[in-house]
Amino acid sequence: QFEALKKSAAEKEAKIKELKDAYLRSLADAENIRTRSKTEIDNTKLFAIQKFAKDLLDTVDILELALKHVPKEHLADKVANKSLVDLHEGVEMTKHNLLKTLERHGVESFDPLDKPYDPNTSHALYQAPIPGKTPGSVFAVEKRGYIIKGRVLRPAQVGVVVDPSGN
Repeated sequence: QFEALKKSAAEKEAKIKELKDAYLRSLADAENIRTRSKTEIDNTKLFAIQKFAKDLLDTVDILELALKHVPKEHLADKVANKSLVDLHEGVEMTKHNLLKTLERHGVESFDPLDKPYDPNTSHALYQAPIPGKTPGSVFAVEKRGYIIKGRVLRPAQVGVVVDPSGN
């Protein structure tokens, strides 16, 4: 009878050990799920405006294009072209305000001009041999690039210098 009790106690000890192990694994799984969920929620909060911000970049591009195509000589004569000068200033202020708003939400622009071409942050639209420029560097920026919280929102659209000898 003593042997039967001893065997029963050993079985119960094994069962307790097994249940304790299962319990600890369940706690670890629950903690992993909690941590993963928190990370996903934080990322969702961080990048919630990503699509909206990307859509607004087209508006920034249009404003920059409008400003770029006003001849400087028309802006110099502030008396004869007062309406044009005022309109130009209004568009400039609108663009500036929109960029500041984007910056407040973690969106920043970058300009890779004269820097080495980086395919992770820029999209090469064309290549050309440019004397005096380092092959592989950016010589023209058609559209600025934007990042949000360290992640590329839109790559810069650039022209890249190639080696004229073809190397």
